[in-house]
Amino acid sequence: MEAWLETIIPLLWITLRVAGFIIAAPITGTRYIPGLIKGTVSLLLGYILLPVVRIGPVPPTLGGFAVSAVSEVSFGLLLGFCGTVLIAAIETAGYLVDMKIGFGMANVVDPHYGQASPILGIFKYLLIMLIFLGIDGHHMLIKALFRSFELVPAGTAVIPAEWAEIGLKAAAEMVKIALVLSCPVWAATMIVDFGLGVIARTVPQLNVFVVGIPMKTLVGLAIMLGSVTFYGAFARQITLSIRGLMGSLLGVLSR
Repeated sequence: MEAWLETIIPLLWITLRVAGFIIAAPITGTRYIPGLIKGTVSLLLGYILLPVVRIGPVPPTLGGFAVSAVSEVSFGLLLGFCGTVLIAAIETAGYLVDMKIGFGMANVVDPHYGQASPILGIFKYLLIMLIFLGIDGHHMLIKALFRSFELVPAGTAVIPAEWAEIGLKAAAEMVKIALVLSCPVWAATMIVDFGLGVIARTVPQLNVFVVGIPMKTLVGLAIMLGSVTFYGAFARQITLSIRGLMGSLLGVLSR
């Protein structure tokens, strides 16, 4: 094989894994970041990492090269998805809150997914992302990407069977985080519903339906306003969960 191919192919492998990671990872995977920028950043990071990461043997056949390329992209996508699946808990929590306080029908286009999403889900997502960047969560993602090259040289990526079990645990963690974030509003609106039920029994002339909707909205927004101060702790916990999940995935590879 010619010398220039021996240089280009490892660079392509690194770039493909980085590109898959950037496409699926939090923040960088958003739709409002143009594909040209994602591709340029992937190529730049691949060029920077080329002298410092381990490179696997170059396959002698075109079929072997194609399999390695697909494996690298898949590996990067799954590694980046680890962070996204937990960040999706914020959107889920916003959806649950919107349904309880009457914002379920007032959806707007989410720039992250490019589709209709709950208003409070977008608010929570942007708030958590700002805190995530403020506590250097993006540095943790870059370190995990670099660690993957230390454990699995470029061109030799594989998807272990144990990753399916870790993915199920990540989904369970996502549901738990969503319930924790939405629990205060759920509890408050449940108390409001109970109180309105008592009022409807004692004062049948009062139209509880007309009074209940704005009251639940005001109570829900007040609870959210009071809980904003705790979002820093939530963001740190989510960051630790992402770090633990990526550590579990990479730990499987180091066995």
